[in-house]
Amino acid sequence: MKTIDSDRYQIRRDKIISLLSKNQIDAFLITSPNNIRYLTGFTGGEAFLYLSKTGTVLISDARYTIQIDEECSNIDVQICPLGEHTKEIRSITKAKKSLRVGIESESITLHEYKSITEAIPELKFVPTKGLVEELRQIKDSSEIELIRKAIDSAYNAFVDIRNEISQIISQKSTVRSPITETEIRNEIEYKMRKYGASEKSFNSIICSGKRAAMAHAIPGNHDITKESLLLIDWGAIVNGYMSDLTRVIILKPKNNKLKKIYNIVLKAQREAINAIKPNKICNEIDAVARNIIKDHGYEKNFGHGLGHSLGLEIHENPRLSPTSKTVLKPGMIVTVEPGIYIKEWGGIRIEDDILVTKNGCEILSKHIPKEFDECIA
Repeated sequence: MKTIDSDRYQIRRDKIISLLSKNQIDAFLITSPNNIRYLTGFTGGEAFLYLSKTGTVLISDARYTIQIDEECSNIDVQICPLGEHTKEIRSITKAKKSLRVGIESESITLHEYKSITEAIPELKFVPTKGLVEELRQIKDSSEIELIRKAIDSAYNAFVDIRNEISQIISQKSTVRSPITETEIRNEIEYKMRKYGASEKSFNSIICSGKRAAMAHAIPGNHDITKESLLLIDWGAIVNGYMSDLTRVIILKPKNNKLKKIYNIVLKAQREAINAIKPNKICNEIDAVARNIIKDHGYEKNFGHGLGHSLGLEIHENPRLSPTSKTVLKPGMIVTVEPGIYIKEWGGIRIEDDILVTKNGCEILSKHIPKEFDECIA
């Protein structure tokens, strides 16, 4: 039975099929699980998707028979014994008379490549790069809605954690209950699931004080109540789609350097977001934030790109970086996350998820406070 979802997947597959001739291939063998999910709805771990103008076939094994029946409709399926996919591919390619078959050079393993090419030497396998990923750069309404839900799950968990930290910090007793980075990591990841997430979208970055100078710090058993700031970089997954957010909780607000650096980062982020609109080039957006940080003397303390897209993966294209020439288009979603990191002092990063619209942009995470005074525990 056809559904709105099956129509959506068919439209996506048709777009890829329309690109075959342009890439001088007769068919396309897709091995990336995320790309297979994007084109069919199948969430299982092992499968091959064969696309051509004469038909589409999803190849998997008996472990996923019922799952495929539940998740995928309006698509041909071939179930074969585990490890015997090459027989099915040979049968399909002979039936479809395909000679030049595109493969995903960034996802197919060396073992898979050798087993397929040795088993079917009569075919010409052509490496391709980013065909489906380029299509995934523009999110449709269903994808945008899932990312909104992933943001909400992350936001609700963060509110709980922030309130708990505030209660501990405000204890009148001089002997406070210790709370560690690891404990916060465990709690926020549990609470995201409590609020509807299926999983965390990446290993949460929870770092306090000097440790916040490490952009990708691993949470430790350090007592945060002894520090002036706590950086939380976290995200949730809802039905496969991800959010990615960063906020700093101010633990000791009477710190002039902390407030100064925080507001520089906030200004850089705000101005970069204001510059986002269709037809802007990604490196132009990066430059807006980078120049503000440079003007304040912290150019060497901002060592990563301004942002990246997200969706079925936490890091997708386009990227907001000094080298990215991608032109922004409506439907793209990017993070904007400038930061300043100072060894032996700490770091500040502020991150939101931004949707490019027809006339500008929308901050999907605008309901998460980020003014300095709003971030005081």
